[in-house]
Amino acid sequence: MDICVLNPYFYPYFGGTEKVLMEIYRRLSKRNNITVITSSVGSEPGEETIEVIKILRLKTSQRALPHMPLPLASMDGLNAAIEKTGAEIYHVNNRYQYFKSTISTIKEKASGKLALTIHNSLPKGIDHITDFGGLAYDVFWGRKIMHDADVITAVSKSAMETTVPMDFRKKSHVIFNGIDYKLFMPNMEKGRVAGIRASMGFEDGVLLISNGRLTTQKGHIYLIRAVAELNRMGKPANLFIIGRGPMENKLNALAKKLGIRGRVKISHGISEQDLPYYYNAADIFVFPSLYEPAGMAMLEALACGTPTIATRIGGIPEALQDYGEYIKIKDVKSITDATIKVSSDMQHYKDLALECRKNVIEKEHDWDAIAKKYEDVFGQALRA
Repeated sequence: MDICVLNPYFYPYFGGTEKVLMEIYRRLSKRNNITVITSSVGSEPGEETIEVIKILRLKTSQRALPHMPLPLASMDGLNAAIEKTGAEIYHVNNRYQYFKSTISTIKEKASGKLALTIHNSLPKGIDHITDFGGLAYDVFWGRKIMHDADVITAVSKSAMETTVPMDFRKKSHVIFNGIDYKLFMPNMEKGRVAGIRASMGFEDGVLLISNGRLTTQKGHIYLIRAVAELNRMGKPANLFIIGRGPMENKLNALAKKLGIRGRVKISHGISEQDLPYYYNAADIFVFPSLYEPAGMAMLEALACGTPTIATRIGGIPEALQDYGEYIKIKDVKSITDATIKVSSDMQHYKDLALECRKNVIEKEHDWDAIAKKYEDVFGQALRA
């Protein structure tokens, strides 16, 4: 197949969606022709090849919009580039950044099939403006893309059920995200793990880790408040957050205001190869998201055998099941209670994480199997 992948960001930019696309298409490129059309954010405009994947980076201007986790990327010559590829399948991965002229180019000028993946489900529970804005967008445009799509995939059952109208379910499929569980492993080299923990600079107390873009939806504000409360209660706790985003200064200011600046650290730029050591170094992974279609970072932590606490929202319960402890959204007391409970019986929760790795991650989140599922549904769309 000739497949053209459309996403405003791509490797070396490495958010959740970008990680998914790289894992899928490094596999599909072994037996299909893959072209990625993306922005030049983080790179120079032009063409390059990564693992036989052809990358076309278009000159791009960005505009930050309120309540959107990523800036809007306006790519010069996008429609002309699409028409020129002459692909059979055009795989759109962000319905918030592709508009009528682009969809018309795919369907009419390029005469290709349109595949849409729902990585970001309809927002709910973040704040009134974001929730209403997401719904309004889908009513006025997002659902038109779903109507025009020849095939729709979603990264969780929750993403499908909350976002895709019933009229379009017959052409829709749930395909979970994968985890490289040969990279994300428990019991990694002890000396290096100890070195990572020491490098964080904390002294006493339970070490919590969280990984996610620094936006309102990830719930870091409530996690920082919980760390302050734990320390006030005489239960020393530290927090290491991996991520970047517009909330960084606000989160650091909150930690300082609460008197725990030395117990909260934010870091980014950690390589994929080093990330498993950070999960291994932590006592507990905490995922306090207000909205989460899938929860890839949580799966990575579980694959490393790290005891896990998470909100029971979106696609999280589909992965975590009964292998961790649940908390309420926006609830500081819920986080503190869960942290005390898990830290008092660490071995039990480590055992649960390892069971999740064996029973869920290795069976349902294998990248080779997931890539094959995408290939199969694309093939079905071409034959329809």
